[in-house]
Amino acid sequence: MEPTRGAARSCAMKGGNMNQIIYLVGLIVIVIAILSFFGLG
Repeated sequence: MEPTRGAARSCAMKGGNMNQIIYLVGLIVIVIAILSFFGLG
């Protein structure tokens, strides 16, 4: 068994919530960008 795989799995499990937060922030930024484009248009 390679320790790197175990570390990757543990990091993935711990980083799940962070990934969700990043996706939410990204969606919010995209929505704001779309609204700004409509506002400028």
